Amino acid sequence: MTKLKMSSLDSLLFEASSFISSEFDLQLQQSQLKPYSPENWQHFCQVNGFDVNSVGLYVPASYSAYVRTDSPVLISNVFHEFFGHGLFCEHSQIGKQLVDIIQSNGDEGSFLFDEVNSQEQSLGLCKTNIDNYEGFAVWLEALLCEETDNVRIWQLKKDGLPEDYVSLFEFFHDAELRLTRFGFMSQLGFPKFYDDNKVIDVVKKLYDSAFDNVDFVVLYGSQKPESDIDLFVVSSNPSTNFFNGYLNIYELNREEFAQLSDNLDIGVTDPLFAGRLIYGDKNSFEQLKQKISTQRITQKAIDHNITEAEKQNLFFETDKRRILYIGGFFQNAEQLGLGNKPLTLATLEQIYSK
Repeated sequence: MTKLKMSSLDSLLFEASSFISSEFDLQLQQSQLKPYSPENWQHFCQVNGFDVNSVGLYVPASYSAYVRTDSPVLISNVFHEFFGHGLFCEHSQIGKQLVDIIQSNGDEGSFLFDEVNSQEQSLGLCKTNIDNYEGFAVWLEALLCEETDNVRIWQLKKDGLPEDYVSLFEFFHDAELRLTRFGFMSQLGFPKFYDDNKVIDVVKKLYDSAFDNVDFVVLYGSQKPESDIDLFVVSSNPSTNFFNGYLNIYELNREEFAQLSDNLDIGVTDPLFAGRLIYGDKNSFEQLKQKISTQRITQKAIDHNITEAEKQNLFFETDKRRILYIGGFFQNAEQLGLGNKPLTLATLEQIYSK
């Protein structure tokens, strides 16, 4: 590679890194790019048992991206191997698990090529992790080629790809449009850096016309990048619990919500008072909270929380979200019996940690 070409590549790497930082709030921290001349590439592949006809590869165990410098689509290959596989292995929960398996001499073949068990892995877009791994890389190389004005090089690369690779790219491209870019990255297990609008955009895509029936959406939980996004929704839709690997939605029909809030159900009052309204009329929401704060504690409310706590085994089978509140239901019932109204799990924790 000439100095001019190396200088040009360095400029593109900087441009791509800047875009990734701005768009996804991510940076490569461990991955290294190792360009090889044709002669050195052949020796490298022969020594390590790689295909000499390949033009690029990524080794997860060492976070190393190798590319052959005489390829006419070098830029696209760099974006694929270095950024695509590098970001996936460094930041995606799926990719980090792959690295852990390889570094501990585990069975990476089964992890990559066996069909994903959805009960054990809810993240990802494909039936196999090799498709999650390669699909993200080919999607990102196309995006980076577009962002750096190298669409022509991507098109040249795409024209030479096997049909199954082109289909994989198109599937990932369609998934981005269907899920939003934020939802797409989240579904692949990347850290979630978001504002209210990004979350609502995902919910609107998910709900489609049913979103017209939503009264309000509350964001609660830890809200950490590596944690699920927890949403509490009240609407005229049927009550439901939804989880897709990164998004937890606890949705209540208006009538059921009214019943549960009247009974000071800790599973309802906790998101209301510990969370933040991100969609809906703020005045109506505050009036609702004021009503709950001032309503009288009834024996019915106490009995309701006891009954909910006693349903632990049933919840474990049918509603894994509410099992988190089992201890809270017992404690809430006890405090309500004493004339106190905790409203949130955090308040209960403060009371019972003394």
